[in-house]
Amino acid sequence: MNDCDHIAGPPPEHGEAFDPVTSRAFQAFGRAFHMHRQAMQRRFVNPETPHHGEVFALRLLARSDGLSQRDLADTLHLSRPRVTSILQGMERSGAVRREADATDHRVTRVFLTDEGRCREMEQRAAFEDYLNNTIGALSDSDKEELARILDEVSGHIAALTGAGTKDHEGRGV
Repeated sequence: MNDCDHIAGPPPEHGEAFDPVTSRAFQAFGRAFHMHRQAMQRRFVNPETPHHGEVFALRLLARSDGLSQRDLADTLHLSRPRVTSILQGMERSGAVRREADATDHRVTRVFLTDEGRCREMEQRAAFEDYLNNTIGALSDSDKEELARILDEVSGHIAALTGAGTKDHEGRGV
C-alpha cells in the first residue's frame, strides 16, 4: 500500500477539486499579482541593475543612511552576495558609496550619494502615483476589505508553510 491508495478514482479535471468561485478568486489574485510585478519591474528597476532590491535598498538608506551591508542584506531578506552585486551596480551608477566602518574595519557601511537621494525621491514619487492610481482608486471600504482579505490569505499561507508573515522590512504583519 502506498501513500496515495486511500484516494479513489481518477485525478480531477482542472478546476474540479474546488468550487468555481474559489477558482475565479485564485485566478484574479494571480492576474493582479502578475500585473503588479510587471508594472513594478517596468517602473522602478534600473536597467543597469535589474533587481527590485535596488528600490528597497534606496528606500532603506534614505531612512537610515550608513547601514551596514550585512544589515541591508538581512532587512531585504537577500543573500549577502546578492546585496553585494546590487550595491556594485548602484555604486557604478553613482547612487551609493561604501566605506569601512570607522571602529570596525570588517564592517562595510553604505551611504546614499546626492544621485542616490535624487533617484530615491523620484522612485518614491512614482510609487506614490502608482499606488494612488491602483489601490488608492478604490473606495475606503473596498481598501479595508482588500486589506482584510489579503491579511487572511497571508495567514492561511503562513499556516500551511510554517512561516511567519513579514513585510519587506522584516516587520511582522
